[in-house]
Amino acid sequence: MDLFQPVKVALLWTGQLLNVTLPFFAFRGSHSLSYSTQDEFIARCGSFIHEASIPGATIHFSQYLTTGTNLSLSENHPSCGVSHWIVPTDMCRVAMSVPTSDTSEMSVEAWFPYNYAGRYLTTTNRGLGGCILYNEIDYSSSLGFASIGMNSGYNGSSAAPILNNPNAMEDYAYRSAHTGTVAGKELTKLFYGSPARKSYYLGCSSGGRQGFKEAQDFPGDFDGILAGAPAIALNRVVAWGGYLSQAVGSPDSDTFITAENWALVNDEVLRQCDKLDGAVDGLLENPDLCHFVPEVLLCTHGRKKGCLTSKQAETVRTIFSPLYDLDGQLFYPRMPPGINTKLEVPFYLNGQPSFLTEDWFRYVVYNDTTWDGRTFSRKDAAVALAQNPFNVETWKGDLSAFAARNGKLLSYHGLQDFVIPAEISQMYYAHVARTMSLTPPDLDKFYRLFMVSGMDHCREGDGAWVIGQDQTSRGRTKPNQNALMALVRWVEEGVAPEVLRGAKLAKDGVTPEYWRAHCKWPQMNRYIGPGAPTNESSWACS
Repeated sequence: MDLFQPVKVALLWTGQLLNVTLPFFAFRGSHSLSYSTQDEFIARCGSFIHEASIPGATIHFSQYLTTGTNLSLSENHPSCGVSHWIVPTDMCRVAMSVPTSDTSEMSVEAWFPYNYAGRYLTTTNRGLGGCILYNEIDYSSSLGFASIGMNSGYNGSSAAPILNNPNAMEDYAYRSAHTGTVAGKELTKLFYGSPARKSYYLGCSSGGRQGFKEAQDFPGDFDGILAGAPAIALNRVVAWGGYLSQAVGSPDSDTFITAENWALVNDEVLRQCDKLDGAVDGLLENPDLCHFVPEVLLCTHGRKKGCLTSKQAETVRTIFSPLYDLDGQLFYPRMPPGINTKLEVPFYLNGQPSFLTEDWFRYVVYNDTTWDGRTFSRKDAAVALAQNPFNVETWKGDLSAFAARNGKLLSYHGLQDFVIPAEISQMYYAHVARTMSLTPPDLDKFYRLFMVSGMDHCREGDGAWVIGQDQTSRGRTKPNQNALMALVRWVEEGVAPEVLRGAKLAKDGVTPEYWRAHCKWPQMNRYIGPGAPTNESSWACS
């Protein structure tokens, strides 16, 4: 039996869109729980399914799991690519289905740790799909957070369930994150006997966008939000992917660039721009300073190999230039120079239509499963932006309600991100500043953005990208080594992070090879010496 099968409900959650917490949960028993022993915790977990009730929703199971349990996830959608998980801590796992409307519902999973620290945390999704992110609820529950993961109102890694389904679109745009948070908070209160003292959000990419959506539209949901590489301006980024794919063309076109030539481009970008931050270390600390000239790689009469044709050089220049709309206005920033095309050719540039673009235009924009990404044009981009269903664009610049309740928003973006360029986060930061008429020192009180050199999309990369955003930071829980715990200290002690320290891991994937302090925007890192670029003290923010 599928534990997440749809539940027919008559009672809707009428208060969720008003951003209020309603007394949906009824507990038959004690109103105050304190687990003085592990046996008490285990017993409570076993009985929880029988003692908790949620009007209109269904709790499927509650099970106690010990550290190291190899948890089978047979109910997980195959496209999510996760069939099992090793449990990080002693915990109670609870799963339920929660209605989002009279005809739609979502799946919510809670990992309640025995070493609970009194903090609640929501995680959401990635891409255009609805996969529960077990890596994030693993990481946060191991730190003592009551951790809630959820789908997007649908399962799997594709936007296909949105086809002709406005409810699924609304769930994806905003409703699942808020509804799951309302449910998760109440479930946490019920399990531990009192509300969590503080509530947090952790997400990256689409999850980063959902975190910003929460700050914009549901400012009372969280005390602290950690949002990485956010897919804000969502309609624009999926259109940008289609534009890049078109610019590169198919592998048999004269505009296409092979992996070997992309490696050549990578080396030339570093030759021209690596030194601009003061150190030659294979990383660009400020890609804005890099005005790459691909024409130096042109094939000439005496140079027939290891070079670019005129068409290929034009392609490279297009990739590293902003996209403008039909009216000549800036539509989306450029692919950042400094991405490592020697290690990996970004999927936008592999000669195939962008799968993200095809998903979005097939299942959201045109409701046409035959739409071909090879036909993409800037007219399609304009159509998507004009539709903007349920304001999925997530570009509101007024965060005053979030700031007024003393919320803290900590965002980061990798400077090697080839999926969502970091410049979009810089543009949104400027948008908030203008909308609220606040200078960076004013914004610092509630919103801080950090640029992370050598970080790809959310993680990985050539530099010190391990900042405390996932389980790669396991064991490093001090605020000066961990972005999530830096956010906790900001919320609970009023000590705001001035830098985000990141570790470059050695080949064992555990030991820090070196550390680098990443700067708070609009400051950028600059090498001042002395010593090797791997010396953390050799860099300064300015």
